[in-house]
Amino acid sequence: MIAIARLRLSPPQVILISFLLMILIGACLLTLPIASQNGQSIGFLDALFTATSANCVTGLIVVNTMSHWSWFGKLVIITLIQLGGIGFMTVTTGFLLLTRQRIGLRDRSTIQAAFSQNSIGGTGHLVRRVLRYTAVIEGTGAILLTLVFLAAGNDLWRSIRYGIFHAISAFCNAGFDIIGDNSLVAFQTNWPLNLILMALIILGGLGFTVIAELAQLRHPSPLGFKRRIQHLSLHTKLVLVTTTALLVFGTVIFLLLEWDNTKSMGRLAPQNKVLTGMFESVTLRTAGFDSLNQANLTDYSKLIGSTLMFIGGSPASTAGGIKTISLAVLIIAVRSALRGEQHLVVFKRKIALANLQKALAIAGTLTILTLLTILVLHFSEANNSFRPSILDLIFETTSAVGTVGVTTGLTPHLSVIGKCVIALCMFIGRLSPITVAVALSGRLRNQSAVDYPEAEINVG
Repeated sequence: MIAIARLRLSPPQVILISFLLMILIGACLLTLPIASQNGQSIGFLDALFTATSANCVTGLIVVNTMSHWSWFGKLVIITLIQLGGIGFMTVTTGFLLLTRQRIGLRDRSTIQAAFSQNSIGGTGHLVRRVLRYTAVIEGTGAILLTLVFLAAGNDLWRSIRYGIFHAISAFCNAGFDIIGDNSLVAFQTNWPLNLILMALIILGGLGFTVIAELAQLRHPSPLGFKRRIQHLSLHTKLVLVTTTALLVFGTVIFLLLEWDNTKSMGRLAPQNKVLTGMFESVTLRTAGFDSLNQANLTDYSKLIGSTLMFIGGSPASTAGGIKTISLAVLIIAVRSALRGEQHLVVFKRKIALANLQKALAIAGTLTILTLLTILVLHFSEANNSFRPSILDLIFETTSAVGTVGVTTGLTPHLSVIGKCVIALCMFIGRLSPITVAVALSGRLRNQSAVDYPEAEINVG
């Protein structure tokens, strides 16, 4: 598979093919009888759906991960999650660096595309940092989670398994768990577990470039801490501000809407309601862990949750959705239009028109994909025994497009068409519609040498 990048393919094509191959190999492994606890093959479609969900770090499942899959099946799933989270090309490039082999220009271009970098310079350094930060964050999370599961009464071996699996799943924003039928509902009021998982989810959703820049703050510098914060890149500032705003907004809204809902958090103590509201705001953005039953949310909460899932995490992260940067750029564009400003300016920096065009393209294509998927599901699931409402379809679709992984209970009951459509949404949501479109078109189009005259049109 390392030879993929050696073919005469564009970086987006390499990324698309590497994900497809990982999913197909994972699906084949999951169809093996050894992958299931009952020793029987699950069938290729369900195996393909699970492999897609794992490799695209989503978390939507058609069978219970803990009770259905054997140790081999769980190992395949967590491997797909890890490779899908940091990227297959990152792992293979890391192997080349470890064996002191030369990284070719095509490999560097692929890494650049995978992590949304503007330059292929320093690719080796970038890969080393990604692998190092992943190992440190997941390793620390695994140790802390192991201690939490030990304190909860589990034996050492089970606590270690749980700690490693959920640390990887949380940092990669996958949402897979091996605790039980009700995900993390049993640990709804466990503050250490919830806080550790939230920290891992948020770090995974920030993006590796942001993590790398924040990590530099720990090094000594003649500049004061405040000055160093001011000197952060515009990308990092926008990610941090938008992420914080969304987390606070989500927490407050969920607390307002669910505070007295006895089916969700209404029966909890006030401090535990705050914890559950925070966790819901975090997990619905990117991860997909359940600390409460999503089917019991109010309709307004489901709509807010669908909106947060559609937004997703940040560029160069393990999350899906339109991304926080796209949202920020669109908001800045609206503000500039209302003020009659010609340029998009924030933090004393001007945002390039190309960034606005890309944000509009991502938001527009994902909106169209979401609407078309809801329409298809409306017909394909019309006779479904689950009898999904339109809100269930919206929730399921945005969960797939945003690679989140929460559900109101529809996923295991999806028809064949429904599973195929949702799997496609997870795939496009993980790679981004632009990457998929460019990969399928065959090549990146260069800027036209022809400069056409400008014309005025009436808008609004």
